[in-house]
Amino acid sequence: MALELSPGVNVVSHLRYKLLKFAYERRGEATKDDLNRLSREVMLEIERAFSCEALTPLFRAVDGHVERAVKALEELGYAAIYNRNLGLMTRLAIHLRSPYTSPLELGTSWDPYWNLPYIPATSLKGAIRSAAELTRTACLRDLGTLGEASSVVVLDAYPILCPRGRSLVTVDIINPHYREVEGEVSEVESRPTPLAMLTVTSGAAFRIAILATRRRPACTEEALSRLVSEALRRGIGAKTSLGYGVFKSIE
Repeated sequence: MALELSPGVNVVSHLRYKLLKFAYERRGEATKDDLNRLSREVMLEIERAFSCEALTPLFRAVDGHVERAVKALEELGYAAIYNRNLGLMTRLAIHLRSPYTSPLELGTSWDPYWNLPYIPATSLKGAIRSAAELTRTACLRDLGTLGEASSVVVLDAYPILCPRGRSLVTVDIINPHYREVEGEVSEVESRPTPLAMLTVTSGAAFRIAILATRRRPACTEEALSRLVSEALRRGIGAKTSLGYGVFKSIE
């Protein structure tokens, strides 16, 4: 009996089950194209299973988890600088290669505990640092240096709602034209190769929480908040130059 995917079935475990089943049935005779087809089939399965209506209880649970983390850090002396729900204006592609979902390479970062796509804190902080470097703000040092720890704490960001009648995730296509041959791009062998990747649907909203220590003489709370807003406006994750990962406030 085939295992049917649902929000109650762990996606990472399901991926590994599918991969092991595939490897056993093919017994070493599979090609890279076969693996790509399997990856696309699994992505479509996830898209069908993760409807927005089915995820409401999970959204509430993960939002409560973030709220508890924020309160715990405030009790330790941190101040919440940015604690808002933001909506995706465009699709989100984050961590195109994830250790939890390889070798099927879903194209999105997936939390194996909450069983949801998410934005790792490292990706958020990297985008904030990039914005700080471009704007030459005094907040750059507060994000940490080789010799000094950061005074800013960025939490993993999780989806907390998505549009009714849609799925939280959408299968997207990238279409590379070139393959590398011995480290070089061969123009003669160029041909479109459609590859599927899983993205978070535009219109989904994420809870983004960022805190900092209260002793920041050079970087005010307002300046740090503006910096975070600028980073989110520029885009988070992969393919931002093509318009992916752009957020706007929904509050």
